[in-house]
Amino acid sequence: MVALMGAGTGACPYENNNGFSIISVMKPQRWLFVSAPLWGHLDYGGYLELAVALARRGHRVLWASGPMVQEAVVRRGLPFVPLPSAGWRWLPPLRPELPPAERQQRRRERALDAWLHPEEHARALRALGSWIEAWRPDGIVAEPFAGVAAWAAERYDLPLVVVGFPAGHWPVPRTLEAQEDLRRAQDRLAEVASALGLAGRYWRADPFPQITSPLAHIVFFPAAWFSDLEAIDPQNRFFGGLPRGRAPDLQRGPRPRALITLGSTFTEDPAFFISAARAVQRLGGEPVVVLGRSPFAPGLREAVRRALPDVPLHDWVDYDRIFPTLDLVIHHGGMATTHKALVYGVPQLIVPHAGEQHLQARRAERAGVGRALRPAEATPDRWREAVADLLKEDRYREQARRWAAQMARAGGPEEAADLFEGGLGI
Repeated sequence: MVALMGAGTGACPYENNNGFSIISVMKPQRWLFVSAPLWGHLDYGGYLELAVALARRGHRVLWASGPMVQEAVVRRGLPFVPLPSAGWRWLPPLRPELPPAERQQRRRERALDAWLHPEEHARALRALGSWIEAWRPDGIVAEPFAGVAAWAAERYDLPLVVVGFPAGHWPVPRTLEAQEDLRRAQDRLAEVASALGLAGRYWRADPFPQITSPLAHIVFFPAAWFSDLEAIDPQNRFFGGLPRGRAPDLQRGPRPRALITLGSTFTEDPAFFISAARAVQRLGGEPVVVLGRSPFAPGLREAVRRALPDVPLHDWVDYDRIFPTLDLVIHHGGMATTHKALVYGVPQLIVPHAGEQHLQARRAERAGVGRALRPAEATPDRWREAVADLLKEDRYREQARRWAAQMARAGGPEEAADLFEGGLGI
């Protein structure tokens, strides 16, 4: 395997979290960052920030993904490659009249076709491969759903670093329905590998397909957060995250304030926004409803507006400005929102919709920082009971603050960038 970092004498200054100027004496390297074309997949608690930190230290960083996220990456000063395919298939939105249970089942089925489709991965590998041949990176950095990066690392014999999920032995789902989903996913992974003529060296299939690196997994949560893993592999490097300061004009007010969000893209669930906001209102709270900017949720704003004419609706909010003002966040269990809630010590009500969101919900309950509510079981009474419990019981806030302190001690993207400067321990 190609060595990650070489010895060198080139120096580039940067500032650490304390504002002190530091000199890097490592030879600058070329790092190709790859993500699915989804705004939330730029985060994972520090993925984009890690790329920015490396670029600030003098390394060459190039980000490759679909055009939808180009503006967000370029805004941070990074060069961007708009790929015609990043391995992710966009599927038409689900019909709004589907009942919650059927909607959840359809989401699970569609997830496999969205991110693990043979023809789409072949198209993405051709596109990414042309850039690898031209730019010749020293290594590839990928988030967990950027499957094309794993195939490219194998084909071009490049080191791969995964940012987002830890490597380890994940628990096998207990339900027959979930086990059947796993079997379909494992079969699909084998189908993609066969179509590409690759062995899947940077994949593991137990219990579900996931890209993996024998070199390093960088995770912006402390290891204790993943208490459900049966075993954690030694190549994991765990960090946390630091708050970016409290906005002086946005302190917590007399009414409890709750952020309500399904992230940025897969937001086509008006019942979630409506039910959550009504539960907060009935308890005298202020709902902050963030609908995202998704082109795949037609009619969402109109449906929510009809049901909640007195509630302001937002497309986007600055998490670092609003989280210091919150008493609760109600969300789907996305990595970025979960991470930010832990960083700022805000209790969480997680209503998982698909994939690893169910794991995040269980982790939040186990850590004592929140509760989980399944969409199929989310009646008005259960909404109100869960929201009331989280707002009124001090134990959630106290435990969330303990986790915030733990996240701060674990550091963040700058510390993760130090790993690259030191050769990632090899």
